[in-house]
Amino acid sequence: MAVFVRKRGTKMVKAEHVNPFILSVCKVVKDVCKMDLKIGKPGVKKEEYPDDASIIELGIVGGLSGKVILNMEHPAALEIISKMMMQPVNTIDEIGQSAISELGNMIAGNAATVFASNNIRIDITPPGYYDGSSYQGQGNQMLSIPFCSDAGSISVDIFIAE
Repeated sequence: MAVFVRKRGTKMVKAEHVNPFILSVCKVVKDVCKMDLKIGKPGVKKEEYPDDASIIELGIVGGLSGKVILNMEHPAALEIISKMMMQPVNTIDEIGQSAISELGNMIAGNAATVFASNNIRIDITPPGYYDGSSYQGQGNQMLSIPFCSDAGSISVDIFIAE
């Protein structure tokens, strides 16, 4: 899938910088959680999230710099954690935060491998878990790629600095 987005006042986001994350999210969620994701229409959004969102923030350094945010509706996050822990989970405690952060690590590692195969070397910072009410972003304009699953909505929000 090629994604090129230009909105007045924003720069163009290259498909080669977005596709590794799209591929990685779909692959890792399918492999680890046995969940199929359906991709929606990408768009540009401000870095703001609902209070009940579950957020994994990953920094990008090296050949590219910026950040990637996995934004999940609370029911989707609970379902993912439940599948990762192989038991029902009703609240996101420290163990659940650790599990879903590990999902972020797997996605980032997979994306870094795809980038490397395209001769773009990146490193990913350790993931940070936040709920929407505690997340303090910088208000960046981000390319947001929405996904739907049986468990709820997930988006991958990407900011690449110039």
